[in-house]
Amino acid sequence: MNYLASIGSYSMMVVEVFKKPTKWRIMKSLILKEIDELVYGSTGIIIFISFFIGAVVAIQTALNLTNPIIPEA
Repeated sequence: MNYLASIGSYSMMVVEVFKKPTKWRIMKSLILKEIDELVYGSTGIIIFISFFIGAVVAIQTALNLTNPIIPEA
């Protein structure tokens, strides 16, 4: 019976999540604020990961260009 109570609670939560917000102006400003914070918060990790991905691509390209199967131009 505990499973049925959990399913009912979950269903009620899903209904509350997808209800129409009361004030769209306030929700719009909060959503834009969250997007702005996420972009600035993740910029450092994106730069860090991009640097290492670029290094790996450069190393792989250098190793593939020295392959004896590729003729020198």
